[in-house]
Amino acid sequence: MAGTKFAYVRNFELPDSVIPDTYLVVRIDGKGFHKFSAAHNFAKPNDAVALELMNEAARYVMRSLKGQVALAFGESDEYSFLLRKSTTLYSRRNSKITTHIVSLFTSAYVWNWTKFFPNNPLLYPPSFDGRMVVYPNEKVVRDYFSWRQADTHINNLYNTTFWALVLQGGRTEQEATKELECTVSADKHEILHSQFGINYDTLESIFRKGSTLVWTAGPSAQASSSSSSQPHSSTEDAEQDDLSAKEDDAAEQAPVLSNPKDEKLRLKIERKRVAKEAKKQEKRDKKAQLSTLRTLHCDIIGDEFWLPLSTDASQPSEEVQGEALGDVRTSQPWNHPSRLQGVGLGSSVFLD
Repeated sequence: MAGTKFAYVRNFELPDSVIPDTYLVVRIDGKGFHKFSAAHNFAKPNDAVALELMNEAARYVMRSLKGQVALAFGESDEYSFLLRKSTTLYSRRNSKITTHIVSLFTSAYVWNWTKFFPNNPLLYPPSFDGRMVVYPNEKVVRDYFSWRQADTHINNLYNTTFWALVLQGGRTEQEATKELECTVSADKHEILHSQFGINYDTLESIFRKGSTLVWTAGPSAQASSSSSSQPHSSTEDAEQDDLSAKEDDAAEQAPVLSNPKDEKLRLKIERKRVAKEAKKQEKRDKKAQLSTLRTLHCDIIGDEFWLPLSTDASQPSEEVQGEALGDVRTSQPWNHPSRLQGVGLGSSVFLD
């Protein structure tokens, strides 16, 4: 920036870089989406195509910031993006990261509108706000996403019951609101089942569990990972060879220490250093293999999503992506089997 006499105005800018070695979550929310969804005739209580448009916009963010954003979760008109604790994007400036993600998401939402709603013109531009929250460790991050998925279930159960009373039960919106006052989850399940024959647990997972986006390894990388997890893997052999070579060099080149305990301690420290570096390299290799962006509608509150996938476990083949889907309403990608199982697919989220 030119060093003119006016440059002093930069002194009024406040630094807003967040502390290092922490996880960053940017959550965006639709602004005035109740009015927006009504104006564009979104289906009640859920419009699967509108939710898939949200997913497409989030996928654009994930691809644009590959290597920075490890996980995303969306429900209704909101989406949360988790940035790795090692990220140096925009020098970790809160304002720059947040506004960039909001901008990417909003532009992708508008850009893809006609693809998902070819017969429903966009009447006016949608808008989203955003905020960043900093989390200290993996447990708190998991609790955050558990909170969002639990919120998905609570909101969807209420909305499903509310709109069943209005659209099928003939109540006004005011009457439905009054009828649902002071009800608990069991009461809403009973209303749906006894009055409308709806089994809530069989409704589409995208409505009940939201949408999770995560980077996973491709088939070739998974095969390589499986083979390397066998006993006496090449990584372990290389580590052992490296350590043996260092010990041999130490025996030949290093002067004999007067105290054998000092030499034993030095070798112990070196062994730990080599093992630590090998572990770091293994994480770097795994991150480099994350080439496939998966869209899931599965449970992320329990441990199954987060723990490594066993070598003998199998996953359904990935759903068709992009233009090959054709009419989204006909293809219904949200019901594809590959989106409904996420066991082990979250194990790469905390590779830093």
